[in-house]
Amino acid sequence: MDPLSQLLAHPHAEGAFTLLMSMRAPWAVRVEDEAALTVVIVTSGGGLLEAGGVVHELRTGDVALVRGPLPYRVADAAGSATVAIIEPGQRCVTPDGAPLDLALAHGLRHWGNDADGPDRMIVASYADVGSVGRFVTEVLPDAAVVEAGALDPALVGHLAREIARDDLGQSVVLDRLVDVVTIESIRAWTAAHPPTRPSWLGGVGDPVVSAALRAMHAEPERAWTVADLARRAAVSRATLAARFTERVGTPPLRYLTSWRLALARDLLVDRSLTLDAVAQRVGYSSGFALSTAFTRAFDVSPAAYRRRLAEGPRLIGAAAGTTDRTVGRG
Repeated sequence: MDPLSQLLAHPHAEGAFTLLMSMRAPWAVRVEDEAALTVVIVTSGGGLLEAGGVVHELRTGDVALVRGPLPYRVADAAGSATVAIIEPGQRCVTPDGAPLDLALAHGLRHWGNDADGPDRMIVASYADVGSVGRFVTEVLPDAAVVEAGALDPALVGHLAREIARDDLGQSVVLDRLVDVVTIESIRAWTAAHPPTRPSWLGGVGDPVVSAALRAMHAEPERAWTVADLARRAAVSRATLAARFTERVGTPPLRYLTSWRLALARDLLVDRSLTLDAVAQRVGYSSGFALSTAFTRAFDVSPAAYRRRLAEGPRLIGAAAGTTDRTVGRG
């Protein structure tokens, strides 16, 4: 399973916060929710999205992937005053801190300064995408805009209809639809923007490197050697090592360590798994061996990391985003 396939297949990805925002000019919303990834789908009208110092024009049908946790701004025009700030936990306030959640609510999953406003966007945010998810989001810019027509309009239409419903299992239906829109958007953006620097995504386009990546992603628990991976790719060890390092930015076994530890961090969310069980799943001989590698890479032990996970989404993101000084990802 490749990183994109696993992006939403872990505990942190459940329960994306999803709503329809309807606005009438002039308007501007500053988002400071620290979400790891937000999907903005323009269903009518449009606006401007400012993220990472870059302003993007959004038109009807466009989809924007906004990579957190840095704040961003959405507005009808550059000079419009901010009418609302979205804080962590999806708390909505005025610029001077007064609560706005109820004042701008228009029923089920519908929010904005005008219930019939012409600028309408579906907004879905993931509080955290986990360590594996960061393998995907790290190849994106602060905001990646997918132009109208790249996604199946029937899919977006289905999501828009489901937002207004309140049937049995509705939250699960919305989660899965948002997941599909997210994956399709990432696919569309990466297809239109080939990687310009080494990364796992750059390796996918090389048949030799791709064969090695598929092997490591599918069986991280296996005791891989460069020779094993080279046989899978039907090349020599030297050829695999050179091409892998050039395309991905790190040698094969170093990448494997990075992948294993990312999986381990996500598996640690499940407290029913012992450290030995996590170690077995990701290719370490024991919980002690995993703990040693984990602590060396992230400056925190697996036990301490689990305690951070229990303290809330903001600390989860901080812990999962710790710089990996030992492994590196290129």
